[in-house]
Amino acid sequence: MIRGREVSYSLQIGLRYLGSKKRAAVSMITLISIIGVALGVAALLAVLSITTGFEESFRDKVLGVNAHVLILKYGREFREYPEVIDSVGKMPEVAGIAPFSINEMMLTKGERRTVVLVKGVTPEGVNTVLDLPQQMIAGDLEMLRRPGATPTRDPRVIPEDDWDWLRNLGDSAGNEDSPRDQKEDRFRKRQTIWEENRAREEARKPNVGKVAAPSEIEAILGELDEDDLELPEDPSWEAGLSMGGGQEPIEALPAIIVGKTLAADLGLEVGDRVRMISPLAALGMTLSGTGSTATRSREFRVIGVFQAGFQEYDSGLVYTDLYEAQRLFDEGDNVTGVELRVFDLDTSEALARRIEQDLGGAFHTLDWSELNRNLFTALEVQKIALTLVIATIIFVAAFNVIATLIMIVLEKKREIAILKAMGATDATVLGVFMVQGVVIGVVGTVTGVLVGGGIIAYLDRIRFPLDPKVYLIDHLPVVLSPSVFLVTIGIALLICTVSTIAPSWWAARMLPVEGLRYE
Repeated sequence: MIRGREVSYSLQIGLRYLGSKKRAAVSMITLISIIGVALGVAALLAVLSITTGFEESFRDKVLGVNAHVLILKYGREFREYPEVIDSVGKMPEVAGIAPFSINEMMLTKGERRTVVLVKGVTPEGVNTVLDLPQQMIAGDLEMLRRPGATPTRDPRVIPEDDWDWLRNLGDSAGNEDSPRDQKEDRFRKRQTIWEENRAREEARKPNVGKVAAPSEIEAILGELDEDDLELPEDPSWEAGLSMGGGQEPIEALPAIIVGKTLAADLGLEVGDRVRMISPLAALGMTLSGTGSTATRSREFRVIGVFQAGFQEYDSGLVYTDLYEAQRLFDEGDNVTGVELRVFDLDTSEALARRIEQDLGGAFHTLDWSELNRNLFTALEVQKIALTLVIATIIFVAAFNVIATLIMIVLEKKREIAILKAMGATDATVLGVFMVQGVVIGVVGTVTGVLVGGGIIAYLDRIRFPLDPKVYLIDHLPVVLSPSVFLVTIGIALLICTVSTIAPSWWAARMLPVEGLRYE
């Protein structure tokens, strides 16, 4: 009961000292201290909201284009991806899984050209692993995969049927009961086939570059009807014929989806025809290094435009069907890796480690934080550094609080001495001045939260524009998060409360005789 009375009159006396009317200087200094705390809190709240906004915005943009976990294989060949998808897709943490292929190509339209990353995806993966459907601003994804499309066979892989004759030959050679004339007959048949192929090739050589006679052309045309001679109603096809080279009908072209910035740079619209060229084509090389005759440049049809909100993706990323990418890259039924999305983002790191252990040494995994470690580390360091710098404003305001309390103590030495002489304990006097410091901190913090919150709400509403070529995003991101407010309030109150301990302790330890010495 006595302890409660001490706290009660400590609070009353402390508030009375703050509102002293005898000398306006004390009240003015108190007001300055409150304003200093409010400015520091407002600045800290704004900085934390903006840096957190950058961090979350970059994370959302990156995860909208990249999956939560990537499964890769050492080396260039990853052909057993169906087995990996079947195994990993059964894990309860996995929300979606799909293969992908990615490679660097050159995209051209007329005289305009640029280097892009071509990512081959599946229609299922687009909906379950990526955020591409939500990022579309023009066109759609319905025609991403052409009807009847199938994976491309690797030109380096010889079909099993081509080796049957050699296996049969070996089986016959190992069979002692097989008559000699059967073996010779089998060799003779194989030799006959080789000779026929050679003769056919030799017969074709004299006709290369030979101009047909008019009578031969009329005989060929006479066998065709009007439907066979009718050209498709495609202006681009007719334009190609007039230039001496026929073009494939645009409806039959494979589909691609380009970013908003890339579309603006090349002047692309939905339905346009573009050409994809391998950067190795000029060197006479293929991406697979096999020297095959696969197409090194190919035309595509723009079926959509997406906006990821991240300049790096909007200006340099192109989506196409996985099968078309495999055919363009000339690597057969091969993928770069398998990407998956999890239900809980926080479990991605542990899941990646577990998948790597289950699949074995030929595979390795990357979660989203590892894939963009440099970016997110830089953002975290920047956030901490700015928080410490802006927090110095609150430290300066805390020194104002200390100065205010010291001036009040010097002015109230006589009253402190009287309280001590009347039996007030050190704790009571300590509470009187602690109340003043805490009140300054609370009032300044509340004022700063209101001012800072208003600034953040205004920035969020006007979407302050930024140069995407410099900041990678087109507007200033801010986050109105309760956690940011709580952190700011906690830092401010902690600094203000700690700053009151020294002057309050000095006042509590003051002897009554010191306060009455010069009276």
